[in-house]
Amino acid sequence: MTTSSGASPLAAPSSSPTTPPTDPRPVTAAEAARLLGVTRRRVLELAAAADFPPAEPTATGGRVWSRVAVQAWAASHPDPGPVFTGPDLPPDGGHPPQIWAILNRAVSEAHEFNHPWIGDDHLVLGMLHPDCPGAAGRVLASFGVLVEPMRQALIASMGDPWEIKPTHTVLPQATHLVLERANLEAARLADAEVTSEHVLLALTSHGQFPTGWLARAGVTPDAVRQRVMDVTEGVALPEPPRLEPPSLSEHDLAEGLDLAPNPLGHEPRRRRPWGSRGFEVPLDRPPKRGMVGRQYFIDRDGYPVLTSDGHPVHLVVDEDTVPILDEHGQVMLGPVEVPEGAEMIPGPERRERWTSG
Repeated sequence: MTTSSGASPLAAPSSSPTTPPTDPRPVTAAEAARLLGVTRRRVLELAAAADFPPAEPTATGGRVWSRVAVQAWAASHPDPGPVFTGPDLPPDGGHPPQIWAILNRAVSEAHEFNHPWIGDDHLVLGMLHPDCPGAAGRVLASFGVLVEPMRQALIASMGDPWEIKPTHTVLPQATHLVLERANLEAARLADAEVTSEHVLLALTSHGQFPTGWLARAGVTPDAVRQRVMDVTEGVALPEPPRLEPPSLSEHDLAEGLDLAPNPLGHEPRRRRPWGSRGFEVPLDRPPKRGMVGRQYFIDRDGYPVLTSDGHPVHLVVDEDTVPILDEHGQVMLGPVEVPEGAEMIPGPERRERWTSG
């Protein structure tokens, strides 16, 4: 049939489907597990089958697979195994068994220091315990992080252990959030059980690994994650490097300041961490320029940290209360005169008052 002008009719549009673009990026075992809806362990079991797509080696000795090949395999194998619905968590909202094991060891470490709280340092020491379940201890050891140097670094950063045994131990909200994030890390890796390596990932992924060990060694959170996946997928760990404990800076040690012992006879340098208090100013006297923000340090006995001539130690600030940095970029510590009309309140006499800080 032709038109009146003799022209051919327009061709009908093609009904053939457009091929969707493919993702050329390979997938890890965890990513393959999410594609198949199974656990990471099940993917490793399937990888041993003859008809599963061949793996490609990674630079660290692990394995990855072609995303297209895994999707094609899934299309021909509608039942790859039990469906992964998330990590196995207690129905009452409590911690999984391995998390309790880590937490109990962290409590023991805190008790050794007479610390009334469970912090990131205690969690790491608990994971480095030889009886701690999971792979976190092996991963940390492969980076040169060992239990005894780690313990000594904690002592150096905190000062002498607390002298009074606490009557109870508190789990701070920040530590509780780390343990909650471990559940999410297990879900991210498609692992059915929450273990110590997930706690390690929860610490490193949010920059909470204590005392600067991994940062000083140039280890990134991605490197820790890759090492966790490698060791839990059967890859041999590399020879650990020799890692020296982090050294304290002059700011931490307050070197160059002749500090006086507190009224109990304790050396302030060994009584860290230091808190901070403001100079109390009478309400009938407005604070002078630069007084606001001038705070002095108190040791953990509650007494002001004083130089030998009686001046309190604080951050050195300019007239606008901006901290002054030294040649190394560290905030400077130094003595400061108590502002006229102000008063320092030592620990035994502390009470709630309006302060200039």
